[in-house]
Amino acid sequence: MRSLILALALTPSASLAATIGEELSRLTINPIGGGDFEVVETIGMGPAEFWCAAASFNELRNGGSETAMLYVRSPRGPSQTQPGRKGVIFTFDPAGLPQQAKQLSLSVDQPGLSLRSAQARRYCRDAFTRSTK
Repeated sequence: MRSLILALALTPSASLAATIGEELSRLTINPIGGGDFEVVETIGMGPAEFWCAAASFNELRNGGSETAMLYVRSPRGPSQTQPGRKGVIFTFDPAGLPQQAKQLSLSVDQPGLSLRSAQARRYCRDAFTRSTK
């Protein structure tokens, strides 16, 4: 019963899921290879949107597990897949990345920062359902 209540609490409503799905369809997420992929920045994107997009790529487009770890390979900077744009490269493989202390704030500005996919997905609610009033 407890796990059912937790699952219901973490499951977005149909309208929230539709809003998130619509917003994600506007994002550019490009696989690079070797488990790396780039989230290309759009107007108004902050760390929450980058992490949400990375988790959504992992779980929805890549068929990955919500327990998978996501790592920042290259922090926000010039895009490698979309010239003239900015992006963040994420990876599933921490090899060669500096180990970071536990994150105390949400950021995509340092290589090695990491979140579990399920943790990153929680930022989708904040990222794409802000009031525009």
